[in-house]
Amino acid sequence: MSEFISEKLEINAPCNEVFNFLGDFNNFEQLMPGQIKNWKADTNTCSFTIEGMADLSMRIASKTPDRNIHIVADGKNPIDYTLDCFLSPHSQDSKCRAELVFQAELNPFLKTMASKPLQNFVDMLVKKLQQHFE
Repeated sequence: MSEFISEKLEINAPCNEVFNFLGDFNNFEQLMPGQIKNWKADTNTCSFTIEGMADLSMRIASKTPDRNIHIVADGKNPIDYTLDCFLSPHSQDSKCRAELVFQAELNPFLKTMASKPLQNFVDMLVKKLQQHFE
């Protein structure tokens, strides 16, 4: 299992507000890069196309209020993966820290090709989350 961990960034909002935002896939589109097309979402599931690469779908598997959202691959995906959104209180609960962890089953060839883009992806997601709450 390959693991890609984002920077842990301070978000200018309480954990419950960030948790509520991330806990609804309707909001996730705002965090996605431009090469994401055909975005479809409801509260707990989403599907999209990474332009020129693959179709992906995922669902929220579990939530720990104000702390963690565990997202898993759903349906037919080219790889098996999970995405965890970890939140922790900071500055007397008026702010929180967010960290994203993407884990994927990658064969050695795919790992060589995908490691840098996947690391950039989780770093970009957490930075866009930070910008959303500025």
